[in-house]
Formats: sequence, C-alpha cells, structure tokens
Amino acid sequence: MPQILNFSQHASDDEVQYLTTLLLYHLVERCGGQLQFTAQDVFHIRQSLSTKMVQIQLGDDVKLRIIDRVPELQ
Repeated sequence: MPQILNFSQHASDDEVQYLTTLLLYHLVERCGGQLQFTAQDVFHIRQSLSTKMVQIQLGDDVKLRIIDRVPELQ
C-alpha cells in the first residue's frame, strides 16, 4: 500500500517520490539545515501513519499534505 496518494495526472509515482524527497530537503533547508527527533517521536509518527497518508498535488505549486486515510485504503 503506497503511503503517498498522487492526485496529479501529470506525474508518475516515481516522479512523485522524487518530488517528495526534494520537498523534504527543502523543508530541512528552511529549518536551518537540521531537523531533530527522538526514537519516541518516530514511534508515535509511525503509529499515526497507519490512519494517515501523504497527499501530493501538482500544479503551479507543489502541495504536500498529511491527510486521513480513506477507509477503503486502511
């Protein structure tokens, strides 16, 4: 089950994975070049992702959001 829901007709899943990585690098750079989290943070994030997924929308802007997973994808 993919963790990324692609709502674009203009990008393949591979391109979306690549864009997601670029957005992550962009976020880290905007946060001063470093993000820190604990093992406990990772545990809680992984638990919450069982009911969430990443949504990417491509257009003039690239939008990446965390949304509730629709029931048929859980």
